Amino acid sequence: MKELKNYFINLFDPRLLVILLFLVAMCIAITIIFSKKVPEFKQYKTNIYIYLFLTVLVYSVIAFLGYSRLFEGKTLSEFVFYQICTLTLGFFHCYFYRLFFNKFKLEDDVFKELFFALLVVLYAAVPFLLIYTFLNGMYYMPLMMGNFIVFFIPTLVNASFNHSLKIPPKIYTTWQFPENYKELVGVSDDEMRDLVVFTLMIKKEENDKDYTLYRAKGPTRIDFGRLFYNFVEDYNERFADAPIEIQNEEGFYNWVFFKQPKWYESTKYIDPKFTLYMNGIEENSYIICMRTLVSDAAMNNSDQETDFEYSKEKDNERVQAY
Repeated sequence: MKELKNYFINLFDPRLLVILLFLVAMCIAITIIFSKKVPEFKQYKTNIYIYLFLTVLVYSVIAFLGYSRLFEGKTLSEFVFYQICTLTLGFFHCYFYRLFFNKFKLEDDVFKELFFALLVVLYAAVPFLLIYTFLNGMYYMPLMMGNFIVFFIPTLVNASFNHSLKIPPKIYTTWQFPENYKELVGVSDDEMRDLVVFTLMIKKEENDKDYTLYRAKGPTRIDFGRLFYNFVEDYNERFADAPIEIQNEEGFYNWVFFKQPKWYESTKYIDPKFTLYMNGIEENSYIICMRTLVSDAAMNNSDQETDFEYSKEKDNERVQAY
């Protein structure tokens, strides 16, 4: 009986009453704001209140489960248990938000989705706060309430993923073998300075699955495109039975080049018009050489009208006007 009395004494802690009043006030305020900001609130009003009631019920059970003997004297393990439960419920919430509420027909309004998640957390925090304090007192309550932070993680991850899909892909300048590349082959003795050894990763044929590695040596002060066609021409002369494919029936392939990054670096595009030095190609660098298609947008880019075109005549007229 005395033990039960101690439990009830925990509920009359002034700090608990202040926090509880704050949470209840926040629940009321956020509910009113959400109902005003979301036009479809009335349509889903019944579903929302059922959902919030079930959330309150589930967190009441979770708070009681945390009082299990399994976590007796193991505060950290109890906290991790609450975090795992909250994270799991966060994933379910992210799914139910779309299944039962159809995102309130707000499309991808992340702020309102997070606002609704905040509303759910506030309602869930009330029974959790009362039951945890009733059973354990106020000492670890602020720490345990921190488990609600992970509830937002699934929503944020999902929103980040959806927004990343909307980022347009980068458009890279492609490179082709010059029509007269065989006449241009060759490097003068003066240019053969500051040599570096690097690896070219090329698929011999367009439909090959795997890249073939080729060790190459070249001066750092010549353009990468020039070095590339010199290498390919030299290789195809020496291995005429298994050459590197550079064209099909439609003409020369378009190529894009990248420097293979280290695990902590981003992929770096190599501009064929720049020298090896300017492209950051160093000793033992790996260069990925890819055949690629040219998009219609890139092909038509030259035909697009510009917003401004410099005219010397108009500029002279403007100067004379002053």
